[in-house]
Amino acid sequence: MRYYCNECKQTISTAVFEYSNKNFGKPLCRDCQNKRRDNFSGGYKAARTGSYKPEQGLEEREVDLIAGAQKVFRGISKVVKERSIIGERDFNKWIVEWRHTKRNLDFSLEHRHFFLGGPDLDEFTKSLISMAEKSILIANPFVEPCYLTDYLIDSAMKGTEIKIVTRYPEDKEKKKIECHSKLRQQNIVLRYDGRIHSKLVVVDNKVAVVSSMNFYSGSSGGASNEAGIVSIEDKVVESAANYIRKLL
Repeated sequence: MRYYCNECKQTISTAVFEYSNKNFGKPLCRDCQNKRRDNFSGGYKAARTGSYKPEQGLEEREVDLIAGAQKVFRGISKVVKERSIIGERDFNKWIVEWRHTKRNLDFSLEHRHFFLGGPDLDEFTKSLISMAEKSILIANPFVEPCYLTDYLIDSAMKGTEIKIVTRYPEDKEKKKIECHSKLRQQNIVLRYDGRIHSKLVVVDNKVAVVSSMNFYSGSSGGASNEAGIVSIEDKVVESAANYIRKLL
């Protein structure tokens, strides 16, 4: 099935379609998503100063996000610190905006690390893979057919360089063998290490996810309770990336 952007009618991938529906309430391509994020950022600033007036085309959902963002912030000092972080890199801005859509989350980026568990960790990881522009490095013992591997394939089709260190599939693991074959068909590099037990994802050398979550449906789908730490601190991200590169 093909999916199309609701505004510009451009063809979009399954991953972009699912991400946009969940976060924007309609299918939008990346460019149209970015336009709405720009509207969101401008509207939020106006709301902080008391001069907010909805622009033509700004939908009620975006107004709700602005109201939610105001409730999330606790104190002027916290707002000032996070605004300085938002201005540094687009990924940081995206993380703050993603958090605003999650009513149950109230983490801060002041220390450049935050904790996620359960469905939030799964959703964040899938969205992060979808946001990748240059590279994805993964160390994970179990890489099997699931939504996470589907997102990897979609990202590879957009030109993202993806390299994975995982365990070699056994002869009886037919689905796993087939999954690895599909990944290779999209020029995704797989390297095998029977001792690998770490679960790491590094995207564009900007964000690192260190968690207990495996790349198979039972783990990412909620059959087990998974949790982890997300870091945007440069030294931590670079250390995680170097660890995977050495294994490669």
